[in-house]
Amino acid sequence: MRLEKKISEIISILFHPMLTPTYVLIFFLNIPFFSGYRFSSDVKIYLVAFVFVMTFFIPASLMWVLKRMKVIETMQMNNRMERVVPLAMMAVVYYISYYSLIQIEILDVFNLFLLGIIIVTLVTLLINLSTKISLHMVSMGGVSGAMLGLLLDYPLDLRWVLYALIILSGVVGYARLTISNHTLRQVYNGFMLGFVLMLALFVF
Repeated sequence: MRLEKKISEIISILFHPMLTPTYVLIFFLNIPFFSGYRFSSDVKIYLVAFVFVMTFFIPASLMWVLKRMKVIETMQMNNRMERVVPLAMMAVVYYISYYSLIQIEILDVFNLFLLGIIIVTLVTLLINLSTKISLHMVSMGGVSGAMLGLLLDYPLDLRWVLYALIILSGVVGYARLTISNHTLRQVYNGFMLGFVLMLALFVF
């Protein structure tokens, strides 16, 4: 059981919601259909570094400050009401990232995904005021919904990626049930929220 919990903790760290934008950007930069801009290696590194700093490093640093100020008890934010300020803060930082990237007008599909994250974060914040859902699963659902939207909108043969994401979502969901105080319903609701909102954005 201790090994199972340790593995679940590693999975939760590797697939932390704030790492999702970086993973998705790396994916898009390595798909020929979306990298028609022929980015140089230096540009790719700059883009990934910028997104990583803006969507992970800065929010994580601000959350550390909130913990030091005792606004939140832990970085995991197990208490539902602890999530209000961090989620609002993340939405602002993500919007700054989105606004910065649309100015240079490259990789529009990633910008759309980033816009989706902002919307999903704000909706999650509103839902969080009355009930708790899994943020990890909101993230996994969002990526899965975006991938399905891409398959419906573009001539891509990437069904295996969608299948892998669904399986991975199950793994992450199991990990969250193992090490957190989430219920099965909160895990399912989190996934469906991210999936439906992101799919709707990409399709419509």
